[in-house]
Amino acid sequence: MCTNPHKHTAKLEKHKKDYKSASDDNKFRNKEASWKIGHNRNVIGLSRGRSDVQTKALDIVGKGRKILETATIQYAMKGGSLAAQVGRSATAGRNSYLALLQKTAEIESKIGNTLGREYASANQGLDRQYMNKVAMNRQKLGLPAEYGPAVFEQQQSLWQKTAPIREAVNFAMGIPIDSSGNNILGTQA
Repeated sequence: MCTNPHKHTAKLEKHKKDYKSASDDNKFRNKEASWKIGHNRNVIGLSRGRSDVQTKALDIVGKGRKILETATIQYAMKGGSLAAQVGRSATAGRNSYLALLQKTAEIESKIGNTLGREYASANQGLDRQYMNKVAMNRQKLGLPAEYGPAVFEQQQSLWQKTAPIREAVNFAMGIPIDSSGNNILGTQA
């Protein structure tokens, strides 16, 4: 009978390896589910952040327009009508008009900064924060488990395969031999 004694051990090792691989695959699927939830959370956070920045910018623009409207009404009520009145003065109401222009320039500058540089800076900060969270989430996920090298049964040499036959022949001839093939009694066969 020429059976390989390592075959059963190899089968057990393969079974253990298959079980561990399936277990690791399930663990990675669970991590993938957590990664997907984290990804959705990050996208929602980015969307809310962009919405907050835009809302704040529009709020500042609205307040600026309201202040400009109030300043224009005050100019019209107080000093804007001086130039429309009959008279010879070329500078009547000039200072109040210059004050209105200065106020308008300040408001437009603030609106321009809010919708320009500050808006871009806030969005850049949101993008960086989002990318950082995406990287951390991806790092938590890790790499999928690998199966590893294949499990092979240890192959027998030709000498090991023919050992049972040699033992049977020697037993039949009545010559005892040891495992290395030497005659124990020292006689020639």
